[in-house]
Amino acid sequence: MKKKTTVIVSLFTAILVAGTASACSFGNPAVYDDTSPYEIATEQGFDGTESSWLASVSGGAGSTAVREAYDAAKEEGYEGSFLDFLQLYLTLTTDDSVGLNRALTSAVSVWAQFTELTTTGGGYMRPTTTTSEVTSMGAGVIYSLDKEAGNALVVTNYHVIYDKASVGTETVAHVSDKISLYLYGGEHSARAISATFLGGAMDFDIAVLKVEGSAVLKDSSATAVVGANSDAVTVGERVYAVGNPEGEGLSAVGGIVSVDAEYITISTSDESRTVSLLEIRTDAPVNHGNSGGGLFNADGELLGIVNARTEETGVDAFGYAIPANLALSVAQNIIDNADSGARGAFCATLGITTTVTDSKSVYHEENGKVYVEETVGISAVSAGSPAHGNLQSGDIIYSVEVEGKAPLIITRQHQLRTFMMGVRKGQSVRFVVSRNGEQVTEYVEFDDNSDFTLYN
Repeated sequence: MKKKTTVIVSLFTAILVAGTASACSFGNPAVYDDTSPYEIATEQGFDGTESSWLASVSGGAGSTAVREAYDAAKEEGYEGSFLDFLQLYLTLTTDDSVGLNRALTSAVSVWAQFTELTTTGGGYMRPTTTTSEVTSMGAGVIYSLDKEAGNALVVTNYHVIYDKASVGTETVAHVSDKISLYLYGGEHSARAISATFLGGAMDFDIAVLKVEGSAVLKDSSATAVVGANSDAVTVGERVYAVGNPEGEGLSAVGGIVSVDAEYITISTSDESRTVSLLEIRTDAPVNHGNSGGGLFNADGELLGIVNARTEETGVDAFGYAIPANLALSVAQNIIDNADSGARGAFCATLGITTTVTDSKSVYHEENGKVYVEETVGISAVSAGSPAHGNLQSGDIIYSVEVEGKAPLIITRQHQLRTFMMGVRKGQSVRFVVSRNGEQVTEYVEFDDNSDFTLYN
């Protein structure tokens, strides 16, 4: 059995403070005003501290349930601070098994079979071609579920269902045409769930699998995964990786978040190039077969899709997961465009280059956590791009918004890339920027196919 869900990264890079963003990517210094996102917020009427503002936009001030419990306790006479109450709450709720078991119901092990051709001989010998069957194992999470119909969409890593050396299929070369899934507890039975490839984006290492009419799903306790706001994750948060290590079936391992967001360099599944991919770093043990599985928080919510680890000599406990905000945004894009025949993700192309003009940590006293705040500026705008004539070099980006959704306050550079993955043809993006010390609102339209870049 060939275990293809091995490491796809052997080194890591420091967090990028600049990159190119002509499409969905990010660069170069320019002249900026010194307005920070927090200062823009105060101009708009926010009257709290910088730490309270940052916690509010990152969603990191504690869950609604905990906050409501704290408010109720105060009404009953509790006199401690929210941090005191949170510490007491955590002391009483250190058993994460309820959340973790909920996560297990949304997990699947993934088995992809391939046929590889090997040619030997040549020269004075007649070439001989032989075939061999190989199997790749990994994991995935149930993204959407219609249990009554036995239908589901599953998110996994692209490299789990791709084999460069295989014959491939008639529709997508080198993608397995025989994919089996197993729910937790069903790996050692005949309860295999047949799945097909719906689409994928190799540059983001995300693939979506489709299940239709499965009797196993109908008669199961499976649930769809609940996504967490991965932009609110903080260092030290307890996390659990659920995967299929060494093909032994679904299991869980625990650790903490080591780095909340950084870029690493990985090889694409076809080994044709390397890409920089946003990741959460964890010290939770990540082994062969964990690829495609979920990284969950203590509440059983999905924080990321595990996809890599470092195997350099002398380096331990460097596991990586694609943040849920990015991974699920790419997955939804693939799903929305499945009928186009492209089998990939179309990312809206702004045509700008962004850079981090300032970066700092902000300590939030109420919950005792530290958040990173970046000021994101525009250093270049490409002529003829959707942003040309609207956004300018030197602008500081405060927020972005599409109709029908709440504005996204930009406190980290990577948020913009994830946001653009959610923009669709015909939509207009509202930008609030600081320009020469003044707040300016601009609109960027995405009306043409040329405004999008295909990743497949």
